[in-house]
Amino acid sequence: MGQNRYRDELERALARSDAKSLRDTISVYHQFAALDGKAAQSFYDDNSVEIDAVILSVNDPDKAFAYLALSTSMFDEPRFLMLMAAGPLENLMKKPRREVIGRIVAEARKNPRFRWMLTGVYLHAISDDARLAIAPLIAGMSSEGPVPDRSS
Repeated sequence: MGQNRYRDELERALARSDAKSLRDTISVYHQFAALDGKAAQSFYDDNSVEIDAVILSVNDPDKAFAYLALSTSMFDEPRFLMLMAAGPLENLMKKPRREVIGRIVAEARKNPRFRWMLTGVYLHAISDDARLAIAPLIAGMSSEGPVPDRSS
């Protein structure tokens, strides 16, 4: 519906009324992703609402796209970006509506960092339609390569 009034997914995310809350939530998730063992468990115990919001964002594709767009604009660590790829991004593609596939393809064409993140998706874990749509976009790419610069 109003999908085309935004230049890209980041612009759409920043236009949301809850954009600040989403930025705060993804920052908490970023902190959590850097931890392990008892530190991670303790952090999760204190921040489970925010962490689960990112993990379960597949239930709200618009929110999942917002978390992904914000992640690509806020963080540079390959490990974290690949975590977002193999998590929320991959989950969006397991049983996607056509509109979701279209948004993923459109964003990948506009945003080299987002396209690079697609290399972190386990292709065997996504739908055939999603795999056919993204395979040409990531042909010859590797998650081992350098992280592309943030989109402006």
